[in-house]
Amino acid sequence: MAPIIDPDREFINKWEMYKLLTLHSIKNIKIPETSLFTKDALLSMLTKYPLLYLKSISAWGGMDISNVQKKGNAFEWTIQGKKAMIFKDFEETYSQIDQFYHDKTTIIQRGIPAIHYDGRPFDIRSHLYKEMDGSWIYVGDLIRIGGEGSLVSNIKISNGSVKPTDEIISLLFLEKDHKFSQDILKTTSLDICRMLDQYHFFTEVGLDFTLDHYGNLWIIEVNTDDLKGGPDSELFSLLPDQSVYERILNYKTMLHEKWIGSMLHSFDEYLKEKEKQQD
Repeated sequence: MAPIIDPDREFINKWEMYKLLTLHSIKNIKIPETSLFTKDALLSMLTKYPLLYLKSISAWGGMDISNVQKKGNAFEWTIQGKKAMIFKDFEETYSQIDQFYHDKTTIIQRGIPAIHYDGRPFDIRSHLYKEMDGSWIYVGDLIRIGGEGSLVSNIKISNGSVKPTDEIISLLFLEKDHKFSQDILKTTSLDICRMLDQYHFFTEVGLDFTLDHYGNLWIIEVNTDDLKGGPDSELFSLLPDQSVYERILNYKTMLHEKWIGSMLHSFDEYLKEKEKQQD
């Protein structure tokens, strides 16, 4: 069954994307268990996992994200950018969370057992573009590090930073064995983009992954172009080495020229056909 494509934004929301990823069993990634937010689902997942994240299915840029965890007999709920709130029981916890998300369809996601960098959350962003022939171009990757006290690694909302992937990986794992490689990152990113081709025509994708202590890739988010914009390629302009960002700019210019050329060619063919019909 095809996923629901939002008619206003022409994108696949977080819940539908989760269902797609689990349906297709993409190799080399782990997918955190996710459920639609209900009282029963929240209670059930709190008994299974020490940390949960809640997100609106249509939110972007790190907005409307919170986490909840059990602390003894109490519950701690934290909204991104705000101080943690402590509630004495589950009923009060659920009531407050429900009020916050009452007008938004929301998912509950298990907290990924992720490794942190300098005590802060981070993710790996890979960026891809579609060529005119339908193939995908992998233009590069980087690591986003969340600001102090942040729940997320989005740098704008958390005042975080951007670093080269290989630099941070070498610091995280030192000489320890781990499963991560940038070849696996690239292959997995391409596999996800090709999977998306079965459901909708996207031209740009930014994928967010994190790593556990063994170097396993966990998928956090699949960001696609839609009517509101696309994945933030300006992130690459913040790296010391500008070569990837320059490559992105060149690809954008090249693809734009190709698409315009294709449209003009199609229009020219249309005019020629009309002239033949008139003759």
